[in-house]
Amino acid sequence: MSVQEKNSENSSQHIRDAEPHNFAPSPDFKWLCDELYVKLDALLENRHKLGKSYSVSCLEVIIHFIKLWRKTVGNDFYEVFLLTFPYRDPRSYNIKDFTLIKAVCRYLNLPRNSLTENRLLSWKRLATRGKKLSAFCVEEIKKRRKEPEKSTRLTIESLNQKLSELSKESSTKKWGFNGLSQSAVFRFCLQNMTFVEMPYFFDILLKTRVVGGLEHKFLHCWHPDALDYLGVVSDLKLLSLKLWNAQERLGKTDLTINIGRAFSPQLARRMASSYESICRRLSGNFFVEEKMDGERIQVHYMQFGSSLKFFSRRGTDYTHLYGSSISSGVISRHVKLSPDVENCVLDGEMVTYDREKQTVLPFGIVKSSAVDEMISHEAGIDGKGFRPFFMIFDLLFLNGVSLTKVPLETRQEYLQTVINPVPNIIEVLKSLKCSDSNDIRNLLEKAISMGSEGIVLKQCSSIYSIGARNEAWIKVKPEYLEQFGENLDLIVIGRDPGKKDSFMCGLALLENDDEKDIKEVIELSGDDEGNLPEQIVETTERKFISFCSIANGISDEECKDIDRKTRGKWVKTSERLPPPELIEFGSKLPAEWIDPRESLVMEVKARSVNNSESAGVKFRSGSTLYGGYCRRIRDDKDWKSCATFRQYFQAKLSHNHMRYRRRIHNVSPRKKKRSSSAKMELLYGGLDTTQIQSHTEIFQGKRFYVLSDYTSVTDKTRVSYDRIISLVLHNGGSMVYNLDLRDGELQFLYIIGSKLTIECKALIERGYDIISPLWLFDSVRSQSALKLEPKHCFRVSKELLENAYSRVDKFGDSYESVMTGTEFDHKLISWNDKEITRKLKEACQDELMEIPIFLFYAFSAIVVNLNSGNQTVRQAADLFELFGGKITDDWLRANVIIVPSEEVDQTEMRSLREKAIKATRSRNETNLRLPHIVKLEWITACIEENCLVAEEEYAIL
Repeated sequence: MSVQEKNSENSSQHIRDAEPHNFAPSPDFKWLCDELYVKLDALLENRHKLGKSYSVSCLEVIIHFIKLWRKTVGNDFYEVFLLTFPYRDPRSYNIKDFTLIKAVCRYLNLPRNSLTENRLLSWKRLATRGKKLSAFCVEEIKKRRKEPEKSTRLTIESLNQKLSELSKESSTKKWGFNGLSQSAVFRFCLQNMTFVEMPYFFDILLKTRVVGGLEHKFLHCWHPDALDYLGVVSDLKLLSLKLWNAQERLGKTDLTINIGRAFSPQLARRMASSYESICRRLSGNFFVEEKMDGERIQVHYMQFGSSLKFFSRRGTDYTHLYGSSISSGVISRHVKLSPDVENCVLDGEMVTYDREKQTVLPFGIVKSSAVDEMISHEAGIDGKGFRPFFMIFDLLFLNGVSLTKVPLETRQEYLQTVINPVPNIIEVLKSLKCSDSNDIRNLLEKAISMGSEGIVLKQCSSIYSIGARNEAWIKVKPEYLEQFGENLDLIVIGRDPGKKDSFMCGLALLENDDEKDIKEVIELSGDDEGNLPEQIVETTERKFISFCSIANGISDEECKDIDRKTRGKWVKTSERLPPPELIEFGSKLPAEWIDPRESLVMEVKARSVNNSESAGVKFRSGSTLYGGYCRRIRDDKDWKSCATFRQYFQAKLSHNHMRYRRRIHNVSPRKKKRSSSAKMELLYGGLDTTQIQSHTEIFQGKRFYVLSDYTSVTDKTRVSYDRIISLVLHNGGSMVYNLDLRDGELQFLYIIGSKLTIECKALIERGYDIISPLWLFDSVRSQSALKLEPKHCFRVSKELLENAYSRVDKFGDSYESVMTGTEFDHKLISWNDKEITRKLKEACQDELMEIPIFLFYAFSAIVVNLNSGNQTVRQAADLFELFGGKITDDWLRANVIIVPSEEVDQTEMRSLREKAIKATRSRNETNLRLPHIVKLEWITACIEENCLVAEEEYAIL
């Protein structure tokens, strides 16, 4: 027996000796319900009354239960974990809402399509916040039978045994609602359960959350290291065996990789920084690797290759696709390691390789290529076309020893010695050691010229941080002109049915994310790095806010697929609005809405971000996407993994969006966020708010009710709520702190606000006019109470707005108020050709995009071989111009390069990329911003779809 096997045997014996034991028989399942589930549900129902004490009360219930179990039962919590966290239970029941409803109706001997059955099938339309299907089912059972007086005692242990039997039954071919309703186990449980136990039993079968979003609280109370350890092993059994004693803490070596079990890999972070800043963060000593466009895969090599496991980034087991041993399998039979390697873990990227073109293809066909290769191999046919290609870049475990704490530089040396590459099937990803910011720029340009999507920088001395996304690994990608630059996985929350359905998508707002704080950090801060603090503990408590509407890029098949997966789950907005704790819409309401937890995720690409005022009102997120296009439906994601509000703003920063806006308004990108008492220059009038110390009678006899602070639309400088009140008081006005006024006093009341808060919306609905704080600033500067102009009207009546427009000309210049030198200078700066173009685009871009003739109006294109006499190229260029595009030969102006794919070889392709890179350098921009290089077919595809389709779909390989 080897030393390693002896150590493994000793470790196993130690675990067996230290296993938790229960000294008392298993308690009744009803006792668990009464002591834990029922109490937590009662707190949830009254959470709004409890306020901040809700979390404290939940902790008290959980701690009391854990102590009670330890004192009266023992230290083994595994049976409780299985029932409390059913979505982590490996047992599968194959029971969905429809199956359970039908089975319950058959159990109650109800006729098919009865009123009760139809009512249960539409339970979501009747459900209030927090009410689940299980509660509706129990209500119907209560109407038709009494609780069993002499029932067989169902303990926690016996219920788990029954569930294991039910799981075995679910694998039969006859399974379904008929099979479930006729199951002896299912009927036994219903006949012997009380009405207290029954709803939780149904929740367990449906694998919904029995304790809501309190998993992290429960586990933390059970053991301080439980959450961290569960993130490493993803196994409740191992968790209960390892951490049963709350007094024994885990060592650093425990929170590491376990061979044969999936873990969360380390991820690269994208930063909105200069190359010099990135170089400093990596201590001037880093590796540069090509960023591969594939699927992250970890390979667990065990028992000298007789057993292999392939896991995805999210722990999905793909061993059936890639092979379970080195004797067979699409990838596994090509894994050739050094003979002395008994076990190891390899981290890498699975990509698709085109044998004919001898190139790596973009992500999207990795799994299908594996299936095709597997079929060809089983049929004894030499595969042609595409095949999976595994690119290894890290070694994390070797012969029983974790290497996560070993520096990256050493891990790469080990990797080179243990792997024997097989060309174009399994290879080690090449890396280059660098130390200078010019290296980053040059290697990124080289990667782009070779057709890659970017590079990844890794600090040489960094350790491997499981599940982290930190600055030890940084990804650098080019910024493409006229494009937002990031794909977002958005949750569908609404629908407008029609000839072509339009879907409203939303962003998740996490419980511990403050929407206002995120916006202020990003929009008001001058931090050039734009780095927001990482979220330490992911919370399951979230709501969803409307963000954009998507109609383009969705095929008929995808529409049918969406309809099939969401059938019966839509609620008409006219009949019932969604609870604000779940979904918040802006002024734009969809015809129908859906519970995000029952919806699906859509990957969306956009042309740019629309920050106009109208967009901010329409969508709750405050901005939206311009030119949004559906890339695909993400079946591998759900509401828990869709894009969040914080991630969206980080993506905006990485695209240099806010920096671009600061540059327009001459705001220093290095200036820090200023306090409300600091001096703020507002571009509309150049008002210095320190003037409020002077005393005037400008607002004498007028009363003011202030709703909120004020943020300049142009440069995002902010005047606080208290500062506005001081401005009023120091200039003769008086404050009103409630609106309980007599009718005669209303004519002297001015309601001041610039944000659509809940209170503001309520006042607008009651007919009040809302005046912008800008009127106060302009009046103080002019030393007189000015008459209202359009820029002073935030939300006012039609008559008042028409009166305000009568005081300005068609350019918005006032007939009555005097323009100061500061205002005049600002007019000269702002009204240049670029600014006019930008404002016109912002004002009418939505309307223009609905008119086919303006489809390409934002594009200037270089068409390769335009004058070669090729009629196909000439006709495509004419079409491009006919639909609003511009043909140019200026590489500085071009934002798209159109290539006849059949006429361009790899050498010419590289030349085109190098010309684009050279043009970018001549712009003296910090980051690489390139035009897309697309096939000629992109033009016709856009015209057929009547929208700007994603360039990546027609990129030249």
